[in-house]
Amino acid sequence: MNNKKTEENNNPSIPIIIYIDYINAEYHKYLNNEFKNLTPRDFTYLTCIYYNENISQRQLANLLIVSEANVGQIIKRLEKNELITRKPDTKNKSRRIINLTKKGETLVISLIEASKKWESQFFENYEAEDEQKFKQMISDYYQKSKN
Repeated sequence: MNNKKTEENNNPSIPIIIYIDYINAEYHKYLNNEFKNLTPRDFTYLTCIYYNENISQRQLANLLIVSEANVGQIIKRLEKNELITRKPDTKNKSRRIINLTKKGETLVISLIEASKKWESQFFENYEAEDEQKFKQMISDYYQKSKN
């Protein structure tokens, strides 16, 4: 981008969401270099399953704000790659419960470690309190966006 309006650092007229999109795109490039056989959506799904054990397909769809059909497609591929399991819910046979396999859990732990390493570059010139404040602000931003 070679536009004077966007070249300025900390341009207050640029919405935060634009920066978030740019960061997200760079993060996906980084992850694609580190984990060649997975898509950015795979990372999101696997991480959500990691933090939400025994999640149903519907719950996952609601959490990710996507259709159950979309979840089904991605889950099918993750299951084929032996990263997750789907088992019938003992309380409701029409529901399937999703969990990570050991292989999936190992992958997610590696993913989280790689993500923390990538993130650490942004905070190397800041105090720990600044990092925590920023993370809290981003979390608040996300929570308010859901309303």
